[in-house]
Amino acid sequence: MDPLVSAVIPTRNRPELVCRAVRSALDQSYGNLEVVVVVDGPDRATVEILEALQDPRLRIVALPENVGGSEARNIGVRSAKGEWIALLDDDDEWLPGKLDKQVAIVPTKGYENALISCYYYFRRSGKPDVLKPRRQPRANEDVTGYIFETYCALNTSTYLCRRDLLLRVPFEKNLPCLQDFDWYLRVMNRPDARLIVVPEPLSIYNDPADR
Repeated sequence: MDPLVSAVIPTRNRPELVCRAVRSALDQSYGNLEVVVVVDGPDRATVEILEALQDPRLRIVALPENVGGSEARNIGVRSAKGEWIALLDDDDEWLPGKLDKQVAIVPTKGYENALISCYYYFRRSGKPDVLKPRRQPRANEDVTGYIFETYCALNTSTYLCRRDLLLRVPFEKNLPCLQDFDWYLRVMNRPDARLIVVPEPLSIYNDPADR
C-alpha cells in the first residue's frame, strides 16, 4: 500500500490564503493523505473557514496561544499520523501531481534521512512564473555554499521526508528568521543525509511582496 503522507501547514490570521493551500493539498492525485493545519494561536476566523471545507482528511489543531511558525510546524509533525511528512506554507500551493511523483521515487531501503524536493514556480502578480532553483545542488557540493554563494535555495513547501527525521531534527523555535535555511543545513550536514530532487516544478511559491 502507498504510505500515509501527512501534509503539515502552519498558519495564523490568513484564512483565505490557508484555504488555497489546503485545497491544493486535498486536490492531490495521491490518495493516502491527511492534511494537518496548525492554527497558531486564537484565530476563530481561520478555524471556521477550514471547518467549512468538511473534508474528513483535514484535521485542525487550534493552539490556545501563539508559539511561532517553527514550533507550530513541529506541533503539526508531532500530531501527524503519516510515516512521511510533506511541508506546505500557508501562502504556497502544490500542483496536483506533487506527492504522487515524489512518493514514486522514495528510496525503498536505507536513506532514513532522505529529503525529497522538487523544482517550483516563483509567482508574482503581473509577471511570468519563474522556474526555481536555477540549478540543483551538485554531487558532494557544500550545502552552505549552494545556498549562500550561488543564491540558490530549495523551498520548504517542496519538502517530503520521513516523520522520524523531523522528530529528530525539529525546526528551531528560537530563531527570529531563516528557520528554513537553518533546518536544511542541519539536516544536510548529517553524514547519512541524501537530497533527491524531482527535476520538474511541482509547487508554487507566491511572492509575499504581492501582499
